[in-house]
Amino acid sequence: MTGSDDSIIGEWRFHVEAGKIAEFARALGTDLKDPMIALPTFTVVAAADFVERLVTVILKLDRKRTLHGEQGYEYIAPIRAGMTLACKARILSDRMKSGRHGGRMRIVTVAIDYSDDATGAMLLRETMTAIEKEISGDPSI
Repeated sequence: MTGSDDSIIGEWRFHVEAGKIAEFARALGTDLKDPMIALPTFTVVAAADFVERLVTVILKLDRKRTLHGEQGYEYIAPIRAGMTLACKARILSDRMKSGRHGGRMRIVTVAIDYSDDATGAMLLRETMTAIEKEISGDPSI
């Protein structure tokens, strides 16, 4: 696990349905080899509501000045239809950095651990980074 329990910013459960796996694959234009095993990036479905809250409520980032900087996945075991995922999000870092062309940027990296709720087995760790550029002269960033 990353960080201490104090760094947890969100916990939720997500039931994986075969129909959702199929919808996600269709949206990507991908044929599934096994319709019961989710594609590697399926967790974006499981985290969609949380990510919206993360950006607008938890971190209070300004969408007009924020971009998605990086996404990473560490696969441990497949996610299968019928599983319920236990999802736990933590902030790995939240820092300010000077930009190359002046101004400052807030760089926030979050990790979400996905485990099988029935067994506790870790399935996947997803990391994402958001970058918010300061408004010129705005000291609140």
